[in-house]
Amino acid sequence: METTTQYHSLISPAPDQHHLQRQQHHSYPQKQVSTKTLVIATIVGITVGGPLLALMGFIFLATMTLLVISSPILVIFSPVILGAGFVVAAALAGFGAAGLMAVAGLSALGWVYRAVKGGGELQQGLESVAGKLMESGENVKEGVKSMGKEWGSGQHAAGGFKHDHEKLHENYNANATTDRAAA
Repeated sequence: METTTQYHSLISPAPDQHHLQRQQHHSYPQKQVSTKTLVIATIVGITVGGPLLALMGFIFLATMTLLVISSPILVIFSPVILGAGFVVAAALAGFGAAGLMAVAGLSALGWVYRAVKGGGELQQGLESVAGKLMESGENVKEGVKSMGKEWGSGQHAAGGFKHDHEKLHENYNANATTDRAAA
């Protein structure tokens, strides 16, 4: 019996005076609710909550009824609905692409307007691009002429396609290097 008492004293030590004062200090006084207040609160709760609970039940019942009725219709018409969904998705994608192209077009028009309003900057840019295009065209023309001479002289048979491809690649790299140096 003595061991049991010692065990209980280890688990829950006897409250000291300081502990009791602290508990009393933190306890809150409880108000007594009158019966009249309790009856009024119950009536108001039933008056407000009752119709809301009934409305919730009615909405749930209507939703389940419509789901049961519409499920077979949805299954029967699903191919048509799916096709219509694809058409709507494609139309939305088309309108989105058209909007993006409109924004790109307006920004390009704005760029051209700023370039024209700025003066000779556009003219210099166009001349530079035209010069590069002419130079590239001349380089291609020279490459074609040299390849034609090789083919005409019969040198292409010795090297085959690989030799021709390497020549074209060398000409392209030479042209790209001169284009970068000119820029």
